[in-house]
Amino acid sequence: MAKKSATPPRSTDMARKIWLAGVGAYGRAFSEAQESLAKVTDDTSRVFDDLVARGEEIEDTVEEHGRALAKRVNAPARSFDERIRKMRARLTADDDDNDDRLRAVEARLDAIETKLDLLLAAQKPAKPKSASKKKPS
Repeated sequence: MAKKSATPPRSTDMARKIWLAGVGAYGRAFSEAQESLAKVTDDTSRVFDDLVARGEEIEDTVEEHGRALAKRVNAPARSFDERIRKMRARLTADDDDNDDRLRAVEARLDAIETKLDLLLAAQKPAKPKSASKKKPS
């Protein structure tokens, strides 16, 4: 058998120890929570910084593409007068060739008009003789 201690524990000592054990458990949980929070905060800061860095990379890429697109769009606008000048030069460069084409088109139109006149003349019926009553004189 186990020997009983000479002095029985006092109920106030036991209550105090229970209280201290509860406070110790609370302190331990609080410390662990702070450590976890600090770890999460460090991780969160690192993740946030990584996201910011990635966002900056994407922003730079988008800006580069935007500048390239703006150059392509603005380049023709800058040379619009040049393009008009080139087009006029093309249209007037072969004046003789253009004149020949114009004469050929006019000749074809004349031939078409002649045929059309012949067709219309052939389709016109002769004027019918009107049956008019003779007036007594």
